[in-house]
Amino acid sequence: LCSSITCAACCCCCCCCCMTLLQADILVSELLGSFGDNELSPECLDGAQRLLKPDGVSIPASYTSWLAPITTAKLWDAVRSYKDLQHCETPYVVKFHRHYTLSPPQPVFTFSHPNWRQPADNNRAASLRFARPAEDGVGVLHGFAGYFESVLYPGVTLNTHPPTHTPNMFSWFPIFFPLREPMVLPAGADVLAHMWRKCGKHKVWYEWAVSEPAACPIHNPGGRSYYVGL
Repeated sequence: LCSSITCAACCCCCCCCCMTLLQADILVSELLGSFGDNELSPECLDGAQRLLKPDGVSIPASYTSWLAPITTAKLWDAVRSYKDLQHCETPYVVKFHRHYTLSPPQPVFTFSHPNWRQPADNNRAASLRFARPAEDGVGVLHGFAGYFESVLYPGVTLNTHPPTHTPNMFSWFPIFFPLREPMVLPAGADVLAHMWRKCGKHKVWYEWAVSEPAACPIHNPGGRSYYVGL
């Protein structure tokens, strides 16, 4: 970079932003998780952007999480083998091998940076209807696969979302949100899923549930089994 450009690097939430009296033209961070925002990137960058000029650039500029219903008996059995509620309400970073995607992924949450809205609110909620053609027959839902797409800079992307996956990129694996109990899906039945990203004073967590074709309990309410501390 030429000497007239000031750059700040942010590697984690814990005091790793370079402290300078000069505001930066560019804020570069490596805070993306397997679900895009699951490693507190929104919270960290909201705090770090005080080091950025009002017309400064954030890299990445935005990221979107994606979700798809999947059949994966092997992974679900591995989770169930712990025989407790906590493991059934915890998302796992995994490299999928034996699984089947029941319906194409859909976008869930999007975050853009810098975010000058005050007060910043990183709570999110989404309801997603996944269609399944009748010719696919009966299915079994074990949980959901999560991915992300990110725009580092206009025209430059970094993605784990399968249709747009960045070639030869292995730095991130997908994330798996299990269901406490598998759900049998009649032929042609849609899956109506609900996902929440919730922020508390000292933690951030996800909650997830299914309401069609049958209802299941909300998983991880209040972050009782899994959360990321602030």
